[in-house]
Amino acid sequence: MMGGARRRGGVRAVAGCAALGVALAAVGVRAAERATPTPAPGPAARVGGAIDHAWEQVTDSVGEALLVTRIRVALLDRIKEDGLRVSIVAHGGAVELSGAVKRRSSVELAPRAAAAVKGVSSVRSLVTLADGSQGPEPPVARVVGSVERTVADALLDARVKARLLEQLGKVAFRIDVDAAEGVVTISGTVPDAARRRLAVRVVTGTTGVTAVRDLLTVKE
Repeated sequence: MMGGARRRGGVRAVAGCAALGVALAAVGVRAAERATPTPAPGPAARVGGAIDHAWEQVTDSVGEALLVTRIRVALLDRIKEDGLRVSIVAHGGAVELSGAVKRRSSVELAPRAAAAVKGVSSVRSLVTLADGSQGPEPPVARVVGSVERTVADALLDARVKARLLEQLGKVAFRIDVDAAEGVVTISGTVPDAARRRLAVRVVTGTTGVTAVRDLLTVKE
């Protein structure tokens, strides 16, 4: 009996030691896991992250360029040739206007026109009245002759650029636009023939365009 009891006690002791060993091993594994630093991203992950960041920057640039172009359209619509005298800077939805205009009313109308553009969250206007400019305007004030034509061309130019940015994104930065009396000339480079055709189609479909001169070249 005594021998059997000693054997059973020995078995229990061995089992207890084994269990303790397993527990200590588990603790050791968990400690090792905590002590092991998270592996640094490999080259592929780092390159992918850089590409994502670069694409975000490009997207922001396209968005801001499109916003500035839309504001230019709004200014030309609202304050006519004075819209060509206003500089526009956009960062996110915050817009700053500056420059010297010839009409007193344009000083007040410029920030209103900009604020009404979709995507604008705030407007800071530094627009001033140019020295020697006219005071209050008569009830009916019209821009005539060459100035009127210049405004119309600039307005069409801005509308075409806005459409190109909307449809071609960053590729539109490579395209130069020149509008004159409804005829729009596009030049520059595009990465493939498909986007050349798209650019021509976009310009042709813009309101006010009567003809398109395609001087684009394909450069991969």
